Amino acid sequence: MLATPSQVEVSDVLPVRTRVTVIPTAGHTVVAVTGDLDLTVTASLHEQLEAELRRTPEALVLDLAGVTFCSAGALAVLLDVVTTAHARGIPCAIIATGRAVLRPVRVLQLDRVLPLHADRAEAEDWLSLLRRLR
Repeated sequence: MLATPSQVEVSDVLPVRTRVTVIPTAGHTVVAVTGDLDLTVTASLHEQLEAELRRTPEALVLDLAGVTFCSAGALAVLLDVVTTAHARGIPCAIIATGRAVLRPVRVLQLDRVLPLHADRAEAEDWLSLLRRLR
């Protein structure tokens, strides 16, 4: 199902403790983030995600499985990106497995509006279902 991804590192503008990798595939674009999502990276992360949305991928998957800290500002970025993707007709899925992301999302009840998934396979299945419903 996945094409051979050509990974693009876009972390040059982010602190060393945060890495963002963009992986375009046949059916969607995966943006994998590892490290801390704190005040020092939220603006850059938002710009990078907006740039990916401007490319109008078939779907966007945000892989946050490697995130070790998630600030309120980063949650605001996630909400904005998901809302923007929805407004542009781009299906969006978020992979979140760690407490750093899941705890604040659940406490703030953002899991009601953020399309959270446990792994990439689950996210891809959900995106596939959305495509069939169109």
